[in-house]
Formats: sequence, structure tokens, C-alpha cells
Amino acid sequence: MMKKKLLTLIPVILILGFILTFYLVEGVRVFSFDVIQEEHLKWKTFALEKPFLSAVYFIGIYTLSVVLVIPDSMFLTLLAGFLFPMPLAIVYACISETLGALLFFGAVKLAFTGTLGEKKEHPLHKLLTQFQSNQASYLLFLRFSHLLPFWVTNIGAAVFHARTSTFIWTTFVGVLPLTFFLVNGAESLSKYFDTHTHFHIKEIFTTQLKISLIALGCIALLPIFFKKFFPRKSGKKS
Repeated sequence: MMKKKLLTLIPVILILGFILTFYLVEGVRVFSFDVIQEEHLKWKTFALEKPFLSAVYFIGIYTLSVVLVIPDSMFLTLLAGFLFPMPLAIVYACISETLGALLFFGAVKLAFTGTLGEKKEHPLHKLLTQFQSNQASYLLFLRFSHLLPFWVTNIGAAVFHARTSTFIWTTFVGVLPLTFFLVNGAESLSKYFDTHTHFHIKEIFTTQLKISLIALGCIALLPIFFKKFFPRKSGKKS
């Protein structure tokens, strides 16, 4: 039994090991704006000359960054808009985030299989039951609103045993709004590349955008609201 439990922890241990190694060797510098500013013309040319191979590289790097919890997803989405035409840029970014999240989610879910809140006396049992009844709404709210970091939502979904199919489609749909906005704002990168000035994501991820995303997330919670205050009447007609 103990051996079987240890085996379920292997994927999480491997991911944590890669994360620790990546940050110890300062691999995060590879994703810095300065590096991209220096190499952007070379990457743009490569994307134009070899669209399929460049897409494979981009999706692979983006997926890896999500698995390793590198805080660069918004910047990579902007880069997608710079390198690839619409709507491919949106598709590539959404696929990457979904695939990376799925790998991370799968590893954590395996580690927490049958451990949290299953017994009625468990303090989290009520919360688990509530989540299980409204998985899609809660996950869409968290994805749309971005109130929690992407990786925290991935862990929460795994710990609370979200269905894999629900996790996949809510992740893909949930990242679409911000991805669409960032990809369309990729022209901003060209301006910063040409003027050799530094870029900060706050210049695009404004307060107005944050409020809009939270409002969109609240819409995802409407089914829970109607279920709570306007329950369907059960029973057979006489």
C-alpha cells in the first residue's frame, strides 16, 4: 500500500525537481524581455519560413513554462500574437496553456487520489461536495477572473477531484478572453522592440481589463445563483 502511494507521488516529485533545477540555474532569464527583444527578428523570420516547426517549438516551450510554473504566460501570449497570424496565435496559446495545465493537474490529482474530503466527517467534505456539484462554473470563474494564479487553480482543481474532461474544456474556454485581448495587443511589442524601451505587462493588463474579466467570471457563477435561489421543483404531476 505504501509503495503504491509513493508511486503516485513520482510525477509531482519530478515536476518539483525540474522547477527547483530551472530556478537554481536561473533558466527563467531565457524568458526575459531583453532576450526576446534581441532575438525577435530572428524568431519572426523563422516563424514565417517554417510555420509548422515554429508552432511546435512555441507550443512545446509554452507548455513547459506552464508545467514549471514560470510566470510568463501573458508575455508568451503576446509573443504568439507577434509571431503568428490570427487566429493561429490564439489557438497555439490556448492549446499550450491547456496542455501545460493538464499535465500539472494530472500529476497533482494522481498524488491526491482518494485523500481529501471524501469522508463526511472531514472538515472539507461540504466544500468538496459543493465544488463537485458546480465544477464548470467555479473553474470558469477562476479562469476568466484570474483572481488566483493559474497554477493555484490547477492545484485546487486537482485536490478537489475535478473531472478531467471538465478541467480541459473550462481551461481552454477560460483562457480565451484574455488570450484574445493579448494577441490583439501584440502590436505593442513591435513599438517597444523598435524603440528599444522596456516593456511591462501592466501597460496592457490594466485595471479596466481586470474588472472586465472579473465581471465575466461572475457571469459564469450565475448557474449556481439560480440553482440556489430558484431551485427546480421535483415530483411527478398528479
